[in-house]
Amino acid sequence: MSYEGPQWEAGLEVLQALSRSGSEAYFVGGCVRDALLGIEASDIDIATSADPGEVLRLFPDALPTGLKHGTVTVRRSGFFFEVTTFRQEAGYSDGRRPDDVIFVRDVREDLARRDFTINAMAAGSDGAIVDPFGGMADLRARIMRAVGEPAQRFGEDALRIVRCVRFAARYGLTVDERTWAGVLACRDKLPLVAMERIGAELDKMMAGGDPGRAFALLLAASLPERFKRPLPAAWLARLREIVGNDRECAEPTRADTRAASAERPGLARYMPSSADADLRWAALFLAGEASPEAAEDTMKRLHFAGKRIRRIIDIVRLHLSLPARFDPANWHRSWAIGVLDRGTEAAVDWHALFEAERVRAAFGVPGELHSAVPLWTAALPAVRVADLALRGDELAAAAGRAPGPWIAVALRELLEQVALGELNNDADALRTAFLNKHREG
Repeated sequence: MSYEGPQWEAGLEVLQALSRSGSEAYFVGGCVRDALLGIEASDIDIATSADPGEVLRLFPDALPTGLKHGTVTVRRSGFFFEVTTFRQEAGYSDGRRPDDVIFVRDVREDLARRDFTINAMAAGSDGAIVDPFGGMADLRARIMRAVGEPAQRFGEDALRIVRCVRFAARYGLTVDERTWAGVLACRDKLPLVAMERIGAELDKMMAGGDPGRAFALLLAASLPERFKRPLPAAWLARLREIVGNDRECAEPTRADTRAASAERPGLARYMPSSADADLRWAALFLAGEASPEAAEDTMKRLHFAGKRIRRIIDIVRLHLSLPARFDPANWHRSWAIGVLDRGTEAAVDWHALFEAERVRAAFGVPGELHSAVPLWTAALPAVRVADLALRGDELAAAAGRAPGPWIAVALRELLEQVALGELNNDADALRTAFLNKHREG
């Protein structure tokens, strides 16, 4: 294994400093897996025989981020590396965290506590791989396999059940039969896992490779119903109907290596090519015919940030506001009103969601509509009340009425007229239009 790039070079400096001090040190876990697959690692973790005190003495500016579990964060050349002492773990009374951590001196003992063989490899500064559980062979064979007894691994931390699905989809792996049996045997432990952790894993699935297969595997194992806060049943049922047409995608012990295409059944054809997780969540809610309220409830259960919830819901609501059948006149009007309701950012997101022809085909979105909406949006003379040439206080003065909620209603009506080209965005024209309607009222 070779190391290229500034992050690896900085990591090598840390490894070599530990080695010079008389300790063993290795790159471990996901960074080794990704390097073997030719994928750029986002985080590089290091395991060492040095205890946390030794690491802190060797790197005086290090951060004691997890001393109880043997972890110190070392800064080098602008990068951060979690340096953890070789350890074993004992007792998982809550099904989430070890009750005890025991520091050891052999990297193989440390690797034995890890979840899957593809994550249980270490690499030295010379590039040599320590692989006691056959992770390299499993990567070559495209197999997802637990380290040791699957039920024991999943019983230690039930989140590993969801991680199994994520890795299988992300890397296009089959799941070893004993490992999948362990998933099914331990899935009732999922209520022990905090919803924040579940949400983070599902989010990684949606941003990773083949999110359609990832969600199909979740459904195949009936995992979402077993979360601490189960996800909406009606939405899951509709998604199962879609997955039901694609047994290959939902078969865990058989890798689905087909490219996403218009011909491919299942959830994959609904997923945008963009790795933007928010767009993919919007697609999943729309594919499963979730109401905006159900979608919002789902995201709250998964502890999504409010800003993200609003973004995704705006995409969903914008799409649902459009007519089912394409007619240029009706779509133009509906699109304009939808942009006023949801904003131009939602309009841009909607367009990005349906960029791929296969996604448009899956949802029945005409290509000519997709081409037209950016032009329609750009042509809108006003998209916010603040864009109007008449302010609320000026409207109140013209009407001779005290300010109140009626102003927001009146300005919104004027905004629609301006946006639809029925009224010029001119203060006198807006004032006159309002007064004429006011007199008629």
